[in-house]
Amino acid sequence: MKSKNTWIQKSLLALIALMIAVPALRAEEWVRYQARPGSKIKIEGTSTIHDWAVEGGIISGAMELESNFPLDPAVKAPDSAKLNARVQVSIPVRSLKSGKTLMDDVMRGAMNEEKFKLIQYKLDSISMKPHKAGEALEYEADGVITVSGVSKPNKMSVKIEKISGTSLKVIGETPLKMSDFGIEPPAPSIGLGLIKTSDDVKVTFEWVTAQRK
Repeated sequence: MKSKNTWIQKSLLALIALMIAVPALRAEEWVRYQARPGSKIKIEGTSTIHDWAVEGGIISGAMELESNFPLDPAVKAPDSAKLNARVQVSIPVRSLKSGKTLMDDVMRGAMNEEKFKLIQYKLDSISMKPHKAGEALEYEADGVITVSGVSKPNKMSVKIEKISGTSLKVIGETPLKMSDFGIEPPAPSIGLGLIKTSDDVKVTFEWVTAQRK
């Protein structure tokens, strides 16, 4: 009987050890990168009188990559193009500046910044584009962009560069339409209706991240 009890005790101890070890192993499968200073975002458009742009340096959020996520351009891409990653970012509308107070006020009003203070992005899936060893790594990202409280699906190409052993820079650009997010292209009253902004804009960004310590 004693031998049977001893076996049961050892089995229970082994099971408890396994239950403790499994979450630890799972936690090690993902590497978390937190937003760091040095990021850049630029939104460009056109109007009836001149091109315009607003720029900012705040891209908050985090990115989690599976530990085997391909980041080395010297290595051939994996057979499976689908990759595991989680990304959520936000950009304060007020952080975007044109250098002209009037234009900034018009932009914030058009985006209803008092109610919707953030531009947000959430990744749904990511896959690697065809790649040969030595070529720059490029990925296809599918996600959702939320502007002025309206969420729309988005597909864009991004590059991920290693800045150091623990830091990454995500580089990308995507075209958007203001009207897709319920934003009426601004026509400043100071222009008596003669200044009209195009619906199409281009967003470019460099997002700097580093491993969470």
